[in-house]
Amino acid sequence: MPKTSASTARWVAGVDGCRAGWVVVLRDRLAGTHLARVVPNFHAVLALPEAPAVIAVDVPIGLLATASAGGRACEVLARQLLRTRASSVFSAPTRAALAAFRAGSSYQAVSTANRGGVATAPGLSQQTFGILPKIDEVDAALSSASQGVVREVHPELCFAEANAGTPMTHSKKTTAGRTERVTLLGSLGFVAPLQLLGAKLPKGAKSDDLLDACIACWTAERVAVGSALVTPTTPPTDSRGLRMELWR
Repeated sequence: MPKTSASTARWVAGVDGCRAGWVVVLRDRLAGTHLARVVPNFHAVLALPEAPAVIAVDVPIGLLATASAGGRACEVLARQLLRTRASSVFSAPTRAALAAFRAGSSYQAVSTANRGGVATAPGLSQQTFGILPKIDEVDAALSSASQGVVREVHPELCFAEANAGTPMTHSKKTTAGRTERVTLLGSLGFVAPLQLLGAKLPKGAKSDDLLDACIACWTAERVAVGSALVTPTTPPTDSRGLRMELWR
């Protein structure tokens, strides 16, 4: 991926995982327009022909060595900011849990690995176990240097930031939730966001995946111009040197 100044680069991108791979929403900063596509894996995200200077992705980057109640500091703080939508923030797995997953272990074994031999330590939620393939993809593809381009986001935190700090009222899985997100995205310059992938969504991609990628793209633009906020303000790093942070 060629190096360029994020503030002057033409393209930024927001990325969200889906069953078909990854939904990518790209902003052409010169034209002020957006386009979207679905790619099969995270290597394809990193190899996008537009070479976005900032890629904001909804997936945990940087993992704790030891499980902690509430997960990483960025997740604990995100729940405090989201208040009524705090339950949308899942705790990332530990490095031991990811290693167990990579070894082909069952959910129960991966959850046990997450506890690290401490009976009272947190296990792993089914939701987090379900996204371990995505976490694995990204972790394998990134280094600490990659975080100059690839930034972790949480869509609900980004929607709240775009909504003057007020979290969304409804779940993104509901019609009311889709409507309020589409309306907010429209105010941010996303014209017909649900149509970016065509009149009919491709198999393996859902409307909430596309909307989450859109708000991630909005945050990528904020990172590029230097107006984005990061939680925590001084992010810790994991054993691989990856920063554990959330941008909004």
